[in-house]
Amino acid sequence: MAEQSLTARYAEVADVAAELGEDIDADSARGKQIQRWLNRAERTIRARVSELDDWATNDGQYKATVNDVEVSAVERKARNPDGMRSMMTQIDDGNFQQTVDNSRSTGEIVILDAEWSLLLKSASTTAFSVIAKPEPYAFPLPSYPYGY
Repeated sequence: MAEQSLTARYAEVADVAAELGEDIDADSARGKQIQRWLNRAERTIRARVSELDDWATNDGQYKATVNDVEVSAVERKARNPDGMRSMMTQIDDGNFQQTVDNSRSTGEIVILDAEWSLLLKSASTTAFSVIAKPEPYAFPLPSYPYGY
C-alpha cells in the first residue's frame, strides 16, 4: 500500500460508505478502491491548497469542509465509475432511458467549482468589490456677513 504520508487524512472509507448508504469494509476490494480515490482527491486538493494542513488544524469547521468535499468527489466517482452519461434499457416494447448529470458523468475524481470556493480561503472578502460608503451627515454651515 502507499506510504502513510500519501493516505488521505481528512476522510475515511467509512465516510464514503455512509454517504453511499452501503456497508463497506476498508479491507475489501471496494474499500481499497475507495481509499485510493480518497487519496487522489486529497492530492488534488493539496496541489491547489498548500496551507491545507495548517487551516484544517486551526479550524475544525474547515476540516469538516475538507471532509465533505473529499467524500462528495469520491461519492460521485463511486456512483458512476465508468463515466456513463446515459443508459437505455429495452424490454419487449418498452424503453427506459436514464441520463446522468454532467458533474457525475466524468468518471474521474473532480472537485467542483463550488467546492473549490469553499476550500480556497481569501485573505479579504472585499477584494475587487465596491463598498458604497454612506453620505456623511450634512449639517448647515453658519452664515456670516460678506467680508467678515
